[in-house]
Amino acid sequence: MRILIWLASACAACAQVEIHLSYGLLQNIVGAQVFTEDGRKYVKGSKQEKCTFAYLENPRIAEAGGKIEVRAKFSGRSALNVFGQCVGVGDSFDATIRMTPYADKSTLRLKDIEVSGGPRPGLYARRVCKALAETLPGVLIYDLGPDFKRALEAEQPGVGYKKSVDGVAVRTVRVGKESLILDLAFRLLLR
Repeated sequence: MRILIWLASACAACAQVEIHLSYGLLQNIVGAQVFTEDGRKYVKGSKQEKCTFAYLENPRIAEAGGKIEVRAKFSGRSALNVFGQCVGVGDSFDATIRMTPYADKSTLRLKDIEVSGGPRPGLYARRVCKALAETLPGVLIYDLGPDFKRALEAEQPGVGYKKSVDGVAVRTVRVGKESLILDLAFRLLLR
């Protein structure tokens, strides 16, 4: 009987959970899962293309003004290959990206994206910042449902029951000073 009371209270506690993801952890996750090509995230072209490419590298994540702020180094070139030489424009600068995260079921998405390129950006940098603000909402999407489900359902040695998780949903997302705060709801079945 004691085990049933413990299980009932554990299930009630799991019905809604608040998770705090520190910005250091988010920086590690983003670095490992998004910046996967030699520490870079190509937003145009690839490392094989020498004349037309654009990438971000070395992301640093923090809170700024109630939004998530990512500072990263941008490098890019829009040029033509003319007899083995790249002819066109390019630049490298520190980009600052501010955005508001929101949830769509178990998927984290971004809105209100602002991108700036330093104190006095040139024409190329201004165009890049505008293009990044338009493309990032479709690039930086994370469905945490499968990872959360996998972590909770992982078998533990010596435990005499199985766990099943479904209906993972993010109810709210808040940007705190030290961490991103997610209010999760899900169903936990113990057998």
